[in-house]
Amino acid sequence: MRRQPKQPRSRNKFAVVLWTAVLVSALAVVTVRHQNRQAFIAWRQIESAKINLQAERGRLLLEKATWAARRNIVRDARGRLAMRPPAPDEIVLVHLDRLRK
Repeated sequence: MRRQPKQPRSRNKFAVVLWTAVLVSALAVVTVRHQNRQAFIAWRQIESAKINLQAERGRLLLEKATWAARRNIVRDARGRLAMRPPAPDEIVLVHLDRLRK
């Protein structure tokens, strides 16, 4: 039976250090990939919320334009506020040059 020569201790230490570096590197890759997935999921959720908010903004701008239409303002003024155009005898003119003196 032949004996195998003993490997020097420094070679064993190098192997242990190298193996540890490989494990740490593998764990780092797994961690970074997980963080990347989490960030991507968060980004997609924010992007979806942005699209929903843009759609809602468009609807609100359309509603604002509808409510600002003259016919709607006049209808609401007459209906809910009981407003009417003044009669000719109810109109009062104020001259600005008299107020400045």
